[in-house]
Amino acid sequence: MNNIPSTLSEKIKATIHEEIHPKMSYLIAKLFAIHIATAVITLSVCPQFGIRAFKFSFNLMHSFMIFGLPVCNFLCGLFFTATSMAIASVMLKRDEVRALKYKKSLTSASLILSSVGFFSIMNPTLFLEFSLMWLLGAIFGVVVTLETTNRFLLRA
Repeated sequence: MNNIPSTLSEKIKATIHEEIHPKMSYLIAKLFAIHIATAVITLSVCPQFGIRAFKFSFNLMHSFMIFGLPVCNFLCGLFFTATSMAIASVMLKRDEVRALKYKKSLTSASLILSSVGFFSIMNPTLFLEFSLMWLLGAIFGVVVTLETTNRFLLRA
């Protein structure tokens, strides 16, 4: 029987461990990059806090406004983060999505705080417009999308 050298065995174990348990700082950086690209698209379709990347004829915010301002804020926050998480779930490896789901609080905080920071930089009067409903929608968007996509990926 062939014996595998211990250095090779340790290297294989380390590689497998890195695949199963990705480094969170690297994973959050990848998520942030995906979120930036996705935000350009979502802000073009649903401008939030007066920020619009590109001007499209379709404006999802007008459709949301039919339900009133609180519901519109909730749906805008939900749409903004859920879209980023859905795209990230498609682009990232299965184990990376699983790791994000396992660290939902860190994932949600990273995505939402970076978004709020960006909105604050682009619109300094954000604190006057910022809504608790937007925040609740954003949290709901991250958590539900992580749960849904993770379950979908487990079946695929």
